[in-house]
Amino acid sequence: MIVSFSGIDSSGKSTQIDLLTQYCQVNNIQARRIWGKARGTPGVEFLKRLVRRDKNMNLAEKLEYRDRIYQSATKKRLLLLISILDLCWYFGLYYRVLAQINKVLICDRYLWDTYVEVKNEFPEFDIDKWLLWKIVVFLSPKPKISFFLVIPAEESIRRDIEKKDLTVDSLELKKSKIGIYMKLLKQGKWTKVLDGLEPAGDIHKKILEELHFEN
Repeated sequence: MIVSFSGIDSSGKSTQIDLLTQYCQVNNIQARRIWGKARGTPGVEFLKRLVRRDKNMNLAEKLEYRDRIYQSATKKRLLLLISILDLCWYFGLYYRVLAQINKVLICDRYLWDTYVEVKNEFPEFDIDKWLLWKIVVFLSPKPKISFFLVIPAEESIRRDIEKKDLTVDSLELKKSKIGIYMKLLKQGKWTKVLDGLEPAGDIHKKILEELHFEN
């Protein structure tokens, strides 16, 4: 069974995944958690290690280095194409294998979180019309239960700062991402919406109920 958790940064995904993973361990339920997004798949990470020159840079220097790369439309398009191509096997094959050998495959971010990130980082490219993206959507296994945690943009920033995240999106960018999430929500991309402002324990109970696990 594939279970996915989606939502903006600091919406509570990691907390709920930790609680669900602990529950599975205590109750001898074979579970595997996995994280995935475009530009973060193993194939892309391997290529980055081969060609990138920012290994010894600090965070500010790395961000500047990335911005220089993104100034080239050709390099940016190539990066996006490679990233989406790598998702074909990562989501389409690797996730299926893991789902077969584990009772529960817990996905920290998944297909539509990737879509939101791509739409924000590569707004000049309309991936909805790309055949390659349509192939990724077709190949990616559909979760049995997909949770979407909702919090306001302001609360996301507050939590980011509280956690001392190295990078915090601007309020404008947060709202932009939430806007895309809301459009996807209207399209029925998730089976269950959860209020990320509720106490973590209450959210966890609702998740167990949806999964038909005893609590």
